[in-house]
Amino acid sequence: MPKFYFHYRTDDELIEDKTGSELPDLEAAEHNAAALAKAIVERAASKGDDTRVPRSIEITDAAGEEVLYLVFWAGPKLGEDPGSAMDPGTTVH
Repeated sequence: MPKFYFHYRTDDELIEDKTGSELPDLEAAEHNAAALAKAIVERAASKGDDTRVPRSIEITDAAGEEVLYLVFWAGPKLGEDPGSAMDPGTTVH
């Protein structure tokens, strides 16, 4: 099974995944990155941080080659007030 590494990047720093995760394929790695992104945004919201700031997860393979780059942030669902605070109606983009 291939090994993927999920490096988290903000404007200020890069947090490298030193252990990686064995997953069946790139699609599974993409789903894992989306779950990580959601957890990161939820944690930022719980700390009162700005969830609208773009963040990214860089997925690399065992050779260190970048295979996927996921940029994400939180925003309101369509039709909701864009100035409202993050609530259960907020989606991760």
